[in-house]
Amino acid sequence: MIFMEADDILDRYSLDRDLTAQYIDAITYLNQSETAKAIGVSRQTVNRYKNAFQNMDAQERLLLIASLTQDKLLEQNRE
Repeated sequence: MIFMEADDILDRYSLDRDLTAQYIDAITYLNQSETAKAIGVSRQTVNRYKNAFQNMDAQERLLLIASLTQDKLLEQNRE
């Protein structure tokens, strides 16, 4: 696979960067209904994000999760 940037993956799957970061954070400890409520979106939106992640290959998922996690940590350090 050709090297991809996180933004390329987000564009490829039509995902919003901020919402994807919130989804990743919430879905690790909440079910789909709770995730939808926690991040303020519909269950249909959460299901769309779930399906997008299922359609990604492992390298895309890892790159996206790592990139968004790094962004979150850098932002927390600035606060």
